[in-house]
This record gives sequence, structure tokens and C-alpha cells, in this order.
Amino acid sequence: MDLASGTGEIARLCRNLGFNFTGLDWAEPMLERARAKLPDVTFIQADAECTMLPAASFDVIVTRHLVWTLVDPGAAFAEWHRLLAPNGVLLVVDGDFVHRNWFARLLAPKSATSQRASRHQEILNRVYFSKGARADAVTALLSTAGFREISVDYNLHGVHRAQARALGWRKSLLRRSEHRYVITARKH
Repeated sequence: MDLASGTGEIARLCRNLGFNFTGLDWAEPMLERARAKLPDVTFIQADAECTMLPAASFDVIVTRHLVWTLVDPGAAFAEWHRLLAPNGVLLVVDGDFVHRNWFARLLAPKSATSQRASRHQEILNRVYFSKGARADAVTALLSTAGFREISVDYNLHGVHRAQARALGWRKSLLRRSEHRYVITARKH
């Protein structure tokens, strides 16, 4: 399961690795784009915090840049635990996209008057991780939801190098300066 699959990039990677995959997203326009790219993959519209899917349906759940947007991560993690088959694995790729260190502020200063920035802050105020989704806070909530064998990997240098070609030097440096991580956890 690819939660918050968006336009299907993670689903495409997993399909290319030979996995039978289902994508889930809340936004129908994103799903339309994913279905057009990957007609052989099942994409469904649902809420990642309450999927309404059968228990123990998936061996692996992957999510990228979703956790920091959750309103109720405790409920979402319990739902994902319910969806996993026994011994299933959760893979979370996320980060703290709220706190900006001095380097990030230097490379991309915020515009205090921007209407877009104001709307972003309004939305951010509604999510659980409005102060930033730090890995330790996420792992604590995963543990509470019943996940075990939780590990965090901060070494994303290979990913950053691969993205640098497409992102350009400024955005590539910004990505490297953020608190990004990969968390794996298992359902027993």
C-alpha cells in the first residue's frame, strides 16, 4: 500500500521492483494522474487516517511526506497497524518541514507578506505536527500504536544526490539541511 500516493511515483517504483501495489490518496485529481501513468496499478480514494479497508490486508505500507500533515497521527498509526498483516512492515519517509535552520533561512528566506505563506500557516496550525515532525516524536507514537522493531535512518545522502540532478543546486542544498528521515517499523 502506498498511502498518500499522489501522482503515483512511489507506486511506480514499487511496481518496477515487482511488487503488487495499491495506491491510496484523498485527492481525486492526484489519483487521476496516477491512474493515467500506471493503468495496471489499483488506486483508491480514501482517507489515510481512516481507510475503511479490511484488516491485515497488506504486507508493506509505504508513505512519503504524509506524516507531518496528519491531524491525528495516533489514530492514523493505529489504522496502519490494523491494515498490516502479521509481521508486516511500515516504511515512513518524512521530515520536519517546519523548522528551518540558519542555512535554510539563508538560501530561501520567507516572505512575511505572501498570501501563500499565510495560507500555509493556516493549514499548518490544524495539523498535529504544527511545530515539526521530529523523528523521535513519530517513533514514540508508532510504539504507542503497537509497532515494534522501530528504526530511524537519517542517512539520505544517496537520495539527495539522485534528486540533485532534477532539483538544482539551491533546492538540493535545502533538502540536505532539513531534518529528514526514514523510519521502518514492524507489526508483530
